[in-house]
Amino acid sequence: MNKRPLYLLLSGALCLAGLQSASAATSFVGVTVPWIQGQSGALAGQTDADTVGGNANWNAYVRPVGGSFLNSGNGASTRFSLDLDVGSHTFEVLLQSPSWADNSPDNPGSYLNLYFDGDRANAGISAKLAGGNTGDLQALSSADLAMTLNDAGGMSAPAGTLSTTAVTLSALSMEVIGDSVRAFDNFPGDDVDSMIVFTLDVVPEPSSSLLALLGLGLFFRRRR
Repeated sequence: MNKRPLYLLLSGALCLAGLQSASAATSFVGVTVPWIQGQSGALAGQTDADTVGGNANWNAYVRPVGGSFLNSGNGASTRFSLDLDVGSHTFEVLLQSPSWADNSPDNPGSYLNLYFDGDRANAGISAKLAGGNTGDLQALSSADLAMTLNDAGGMSAPAGTLSTTAVTLSALSMEVIGDSVRAFDNFPGDDVDSMIVFTLDVVPEPSSSLLALLGLGLFFRRRR
């Protein structure tokens, strides 16, 4: 019996399974932007801006660079879920008001918290945005990544890390832009806005890589 076709079929199937698993390595499901100076006044005790919708917090509106918003309006449409393939993905977060992007040394800081794989309660990645931080992720200390805020919308304290198993935050910047969104609407309002730009590098999950390597190993072993 010729086992060659069976061998090739098995190695091909393993490679394909690995590649298919890697094609959607993770899903991006939420953003919060706490501003630690804003824990008094109208937004007392809140995370200030998020993608939950329907709560007291202002909304954060997210879009791929050059693309359309992933979320809109307020309420249920403010949430989103986007599958991320292996590779680099750059996004913009737009927020009403220029205060978020104040990068002066006396600003205590804003934080970018990112949520993945259906978990909107625990941030997978957290990074500091302001208070003199210029976007150099290597300069962030563990204190920069520590927040203990909670809100009523289901998004809680960040994990204090710049990477998960599948995703790494590899670039981060912020700027003040023209009027693009409102506090509760992804259409222009009455003030200039802040924009956070960040890049996520997605790698295959270990199990996906293992399947692909096993398949290739079987294939080349057979060829030898």
